[in-house]
Parts: sequence; C-alpha cells; structure tokens
Amino acid sequence: MPELLQKAYRDQLITWIDRPCHLRLLYKISTDGCSAQKFHQLCDGQGPTVTVLYNTNNTIFGGYLSQKWNSDGGHINDTNAFLFRLQYNGSSNPLKFPVSEAASAGYGNSNYGPTFGSGYDIQTFTAAIKKSEKYFPLNGDVRKIGKSYNLNGQKSSTITNDNLQVTDLEVYRVIDGADQQTHLAEPWREHMDWSEQKMEDIKENLLAYKPVSETNATAANILLLGQIGAGKSSFFNSINSIFRGKITSKACSGSFEHSVTTMYRQYKIKDHSSGKFLNFRLCDSRGFEDNFVLDAQDISFILDGNMPDRYQFNPMVPFTSDTPGFIKNSDLGNKIHCVAFVIDGSTVDVIPEKILKQMKSLQIRMNQRGLAQIVLLTKLDKICPYVSDDVTNTFTSSAVCNVVEKVADIMGLPRGHVLPVKNYENEAKQITGVNILLMEALERCLDFADDFMDEQLEKISSEEK
Repeated sequence: MPELLQKAYRDQLITWIDRPCHLRLLYKISTDGCSAQKFHQLCDGQGPTVTVLYNTNNTIFGGYLSQKWNSDGGHINDTNAFLFRLQYNGSSNPLKFPVSEAASAGYGNSNYGPTFGSGYDIQTFTAAIKKSEKYFPLNGDVRKIGKSYNLNGQKSSTITNDNLQVTDLEVYRVIDGADQQTHLAEPWREHMDWSEQKMEDIKENLLAYKPVSETNATAANILLLGQIGAGKSSFFNSINSIFRGKITSKACSGSFEHSVTTMYRQYKIKDHSSGKFLNFRLCDSRGFEDNFVLDAQDISFILDGNMPDRYQFNPMVPFTSDTPGFIKNSDLGNKIHCVAFVIDGSTVDVIPEKILKQMKSLQIRMNQRGLAQIVLLTKLDKICPYVSDDVTNTFTSSAVCNVVEKVADIMGLPRGHVLPVKNYENEAKQITGVNILLMEALERCLDFADDFMDEQLEKISSEEK
C-alpha cells in the first residue's frame, strides 16, 4: 500500500535509531481501518516499530519502540524508545524526545492503538474510530506528553498542536540492513533519457503538433476527469508552467472538501517564447466527490462537443439542448478526442466505491464513442520516498510499479495507459525530470487523440459510401 512518510523523514528516523535499517509499512488506518483489533493483528510481535501520526495542522509526530508491541495489558520496558516531531504546521522541524522512564516506554493493551508512556504520553485511540469527512477523530490523548519522555523544553501544543484529528496514522516495522526492495534492477517501463536535450526535444515536438489535417480541427481536445484533490487542475498548471518558463497557477487548484472547478473550461496553452497557442486544449470539469454525483448527461454533452467553454455548472438547473450556448451542430473539432482520468496514486486503496462506480459508468459512455482513455497517476512523491527525492527513480521504483498495476486493474485499462506524472505543487523552480514525465504523458494523450480522429474520419468515409 502507498506510504506517506517522505524519504527525508525516513532518513532522519534511521539516524535517530542509530543503526543500518529500513522501514516497511505494517499498518495504515486509511487502508486497514482504525481499530485496536486491526492494529494488534498486524503489528504485535513484529519487533521494532515506528508509529507516525499526520494531523490536520499538517504536523507529523509519533514514537519509536525497539521492543515489539503486544496485547498483554502491561507496560513495555524499552531503554531505546523515543518520541519525535518531524514536521510542525507544514514546516520541516525534526526533534527527538528520548525516554526518561524506560519501564513504561510503551503500553500494550488489546483495546488500545499505539500507546506510549505512563498515563499516557501519547495514547492514539481506543476501540474503533470511524472517519469523519476528511479526518479520523482519534479518541486518545496527547496532553500528558512528557511524563515518561524528556521533551527538552517543548510541550504538547508545540509537538502535536494538542490535535488528534489525523488524516492518517502509519506503523512501520524497522528492519535491519538496507532496503533491497525499493529499487528494481531493471526498469519496469523502458525509459533511458532524463537529459535536458530530451526535455527540449519533447517540447519541440509538442510545439510542432497539429491535429490530423483532414479533420479541419484546430486543436486536439483532452478531457481531464478525476476525484477532487487528485491534481487535474494542477496538471494543466504544470503543463502551462513548462511553456511559460516559470511556475504558474492559472487554474484554481487545491485539496478542498468540494470541487474548486465550478465551470467547464477549455484551457489553451501559450508558448511564452513565440507568443503562439499550441494546438491542443486541456478541458477541465468538476471533480468527482463522494457525496455528489457528476451528471452523466453533462459529461456526454462535453464528450460530444455540445458544451461551450466557461459554462457554469448549476446542480439545480441541468445543461440541456435548450441551454443558452448549447453547440447544436458540433463537428469533430468540438468533440473530446481523448479522456485522461487523474488519480492520486497515494490514495488508490481508499477511493470511495461511489466514485469508482461514477468512473466506470462514464467509461461505458466513452467506450461507446470509441474514445481512448488514459490515467495520469499523480502524487508520485507520496507513493515512494525515493521518487520524492529524485523523480528519475520513477521507473525503477517497485512501489510506483505496484500502484500502476493496481490502477490498471481497477480501471480495466492496459498498464501502458497508466502514466506516472508529478505536478508542480510546492516547487519554486522547474525540474527537468518532472517536465519530461509531464510532457511524455501529454504526448501519449495526443497520440490517442490522433488515433480517435483517424477512426472518426474512416467512419465518416464509410458512411458516405
């Protein structure tokens, strides 16, 4: 399953543990469920572990035990235990808090989640917790932190924000020796060149791209569909940044509870150097939401080229053939030529069933029209810490490979149709490897768009005979 802990934080923990080792994920509440029973089932008797909590303040904290978890109902003696803070309010700020009362470093109880200290320093949760909207409201306590651990002048609020509303909680097994499974000896997909020249070559190809001439289409239309927060608007912003020569944010994007895209947009890309628009459009619609179902007829109108640019969605008033701006005599140039599903690779295991059903339902409509579909797999840095450290590790990462295979299976698409990408989110400057992944994915979309247009021309020709 995808792991949230970044490589820099893994390395910091390994430094504190003070021996050659690596971390392997045992338990993740967003995937396995938040229950004491499941925690003990997966983590008891597994040896040394690191517990990591990610709260809604974007603070990351937790604890390390060199002794195994158990369900015996007593304290765990551990002279090597420590608590830690890795990130505070979104900023990296690692601090280690060594154990001061080793006899009560941990507490093993069949009805408790991971628990540290006497009385307790960190009690994560008891029994079972259901997710509430965007977070798990853990019912434990962190306000007594410091009873069994030396906080070195810190306090609960500066370590945990006094906040146990968490987006996730992970428990990692600590395994002696270097990790042998992260990097594959051979790439799982052929990719040899990450050079500046490669980047410039792909960019020139995209600048020179023109749709199939016989169609009279001025641009290829690629529709982006995905769950809110998956990165479809960010994909446009990232492509736009490449041709603007700087990081931009033209389309509103972010990880919000509801879709930040409220209108249908056909975004054009302008090359900053030449001042010319490229011959493709990235079309953006509302994001999939667990509690909101996209109108399948709206999507059909988009696929068939009937919906105008900048149409404002209104759930109370559906888009129909009588709606002002409806394009009645849509030709091939107005239609969608390729559909790209944008999927967050770090949340593949927890995509709500309702959203999967929406995507499957829309795929039927696309298949009926002969539209090719691809997946843009985002958030690579959250799938694999080594890819987070260096995006050129994408095709030798077993973690990314596993997620690609899982997504291909979920979507019923060939593995070659699942394209890993890294959107620009926190970066201030462009990165060659990121640009190459983004533009290679875009090239693949345009190849599929050309195939669709060729097929439509053949269909028109056969109908005329």
